[in-house]
Amino acid sequence: MREDIRSKCDLLFRNKELIDKEFKWEFAMMNVSAALVFTGANREVNAEKLKECRKMLKKEAGFFSYLRAEMEPVVVSKLAMANDPQRYLDDLKSVYDKVKRGSVFDSGYMVQAAICICDAERVNDADEIIAGYKDLYKKMSKEHPMITGSEDIVFSILLVMTDKSVDTILGELNECYDYLKKELKIKVDSNEIQGLGEILALSDGDMKEKCDKVVSLYNTFTEHGVKYGKSYNEFSSLGSLIDLDVETGVLVDEIAETAEYLKNGKGFGGMSMDKKQRLMFASMLVGDAYNADQFLTGNTTMTSAVAMVVAEE
Repeated sequence: MREDIRSKCDLLFRNKELIDKEFKWEFAMMNVSAALVFTGANREVNAEKLKECRKMLKKEAGFFSYLRAEMEPVVVSKLAMANDPQRYLDDLKSVYDKVKRGSVFDSGYMVQAAICICDAERVNDADEIIAGYKDLYKKMSKEHPMITGSEDIVFSILLVMTDKSVDTILGELNECYDYLKKELKIKVDSNEIQGLGEILALSDGDMKEKCDKVVSLYNTFTEHGVKYGKSYNEFSSLGSLIDLDVETGVLVDEIAETAEYLKNGKGFGGMSMDKKQRLMFASMLVGDAYNADQFLTGNTTMTSAVAMVVAEE
């Protein structure tokens, strides 16, 4: 196991322990996501700053606000990571209000979408980005009404921030869906295929080639005796690993070894997290260590975005 990956795991353990002390009664998976906010940036939680930022959030957001609710550990962690927490919170509240405007239902996914815009340092472009997201989401819902849901909000925002046109994005998503579903006939549910397409469309390149890489990676896990998950987040997260500069077999073995090591950490063992979830988080950590593409500027990485969606799911 590479030493930098082991160190990253150990940092995640320490960060989750510090997050757990401040957020004792929150959903455990959201605390993992909050710990990954710091771990992805190779920083250790500052417990005092975390407390201060939590007080700030409580002062400015009501008890029933989705800025708190289950998303509170992540939001507070983002504030604690910011150079100017008050400005970050002001921006987050402003963007969040715009994201949810006109929607019948609110959700933690909308908070996550606002976080992605703030972390990408594109607050000034928020109106244009949100308009693009709503256009994309509407068209996705029309073409695939049974599989497009609130879990697609975050990646719709990320896709629009690539500055590709909505029609280009939609074309890439459909190409991925049709290729995997109709040509390769891969035995994965439609929702999972759409989620994978969203991650693959974040980068440039031929969509079919990217799909082939994911299938090859998934099959390599099977060949190495590792059963990788097929849930929405588990399968789609493979899309963030396909361009790493490492041989596929080596990558799979590293992820499996990392997942085994994670089992030693409090909150990552069999009673708290199943094997497939551990493999997914291991793939995120290994991907970071191998310098996976970071599709956004600012401090939002693919790991951070996927982790938030995982926790909300």
